[in-house]
Amino acid sequence: MADTEQVNDAAEVYIYGYPLVYDLQEVAEFVEGGGSLPIQAPYNSFAYARRLLGPETKFVSPNNDTLYVIAMLDVRQGPVVLHVPDTQDRYYVLQFVDAWSNNFAYIGRRATGTAEAEFLLTDRADQGEVPDGMTVVRAPTGVFSIVGRIQVDGEADVAAVHTLQISSP
Repeated sequence: MADTEQVNDAAEVYIYGYPLVYDLQEVAEFVEGGGSLPIQAPYNSFAYARRLLGPETKFVSPNNDTLYVIAMLDVRQGPVVLHVPDTQDRYYVLQFVDAWSNNFAYIGRRATGTAEAEFLLTDRADQGEVPDGMTVVRAPTGVFSIVGRIQVDGEADVAAVHTLQISSP
């Protein structure tokens, strides 16, 4: 039987590694389709929820007053440009989540405002030039997720949010 030190080491490895393994599995399922959300897209592209989610959705705890915009990014081969449309003061947030499941940046009404803007999404080691007018967001891991939410004021407002989704990346 393993001694106490080996058991403790094994527990620490599991606790440390589980978030990375789980997150990368979720990323792969989203990209390939068949994940916990009824939307999917290839790497470096957004998928847009076209309807409000309900309790049947097997995603952490989905909001029922926002439409989701979600992307899985891979910036290991180079930066990606993110264009955010003017939301006319409508609440939105883009939550950036690294491969270890840590939040590392936010773009949205509270963090950056609602005006049209462009961001350069890069790997933390990227030292390339940042084009004029862009704000750089450096990711701690080369693969990461953006989980976005756009405010919806009831079913009658869904079409207005669809217009914003179309004008975003």
